Amino acid sequence: MSREINYKCEKTWELFHEGKTKGVFQLESNLGKSWSKKLKPSNIEELAALVALIRPGCLKAISDGKSMTQRYIDRKHGIEEVSYLHDSLKDVLKPTYGVLVYQEQSMRIAQNLAGFDLKEADVLRKAIGKKKADLMAKVKKDFVKGCKKVGTVDEATAEEIFSWIEKSSRYSFNKSHAVSYCVLSYQCAYLLNYYPAEWLAAFLDKEPETRKERAIATAKSLGYNVEPLNVNTSGVNWEISEDGKTLVQPLSSIKGLGIKAIEQIIEHRPFKTVEE
Repeated sequence: MSREINYKCEKTWELFHEGKTKGVFQLESNLGKSWSKKLKPSNIEELAALVALIRPGCLKAISDGKSMTQRYIDRKHGIEEVSYLHDSLKDVLKPTYGVLVYQEQSMRIAQNLAGFDLKEADVLRKAIGKKKADLMAKVKKDFVKGCKKVGTVDEATAEEIFSWIEKSSRYSFNKSHAVSYCVLSYQCAYLLNYYPAEWLAAFLDKEPETRKERAIATAKSLGYNVEPLNVNTSGVNWEISEDGKTLVQPLSSIKGLGIKAIEQIIEHRPFKTVEE
């Protein structure tokens, strides 16, 4: 199998559009499938936003009767007009349709408008996360003072923007995490698309026992048969049968059966009876 993955594969993006993300990292839940279908991400930028926007904070952050998640989706699809609290925020928020999705966006706004360096911008991020009133008061003072010095916005606008950042950033996610997560999400979907049997075998092999039944149900829903344990055909790990459509349950799924015992079973088979 080639290690090169095409991140512009329309067939793979179609899985996200249709909400067919069973077993896909971060999006395998009903919540993930539902919102993936609504958002219909078509690139890594939008997929990262989806991963961030289905966090509880974003889903519960309601303004004007609409969550951050729904607002992003409506703006992406042209249902709601994209707007900005102030024109100075456009460069930072344009990729997310005017919605503050990531903590890094708050940091960039502080850098652009208030002249914060990276360390000061990170203090702003931490202050919002920790919700410490005394620290927030100090950061706000520095932000307003910095905006006056840079001269992009006046004091009243600076205070309005800071209050908006403070409120919105409580629910924002870390973009570096979102991008890392979504790359894995896409890779799962890509492999599921082009190498479904191999992907499912690996998926079943790595899923914990508490989620194994659900994983098997996923395999069956995708059209694969699951062959139960057989002392004469089961291997160490989940395997694909010769017909390419059957996944064979491994001996390692027997609780307490170690690798050495499995190797001995394989070495001495086939067995005709319990005794032989």
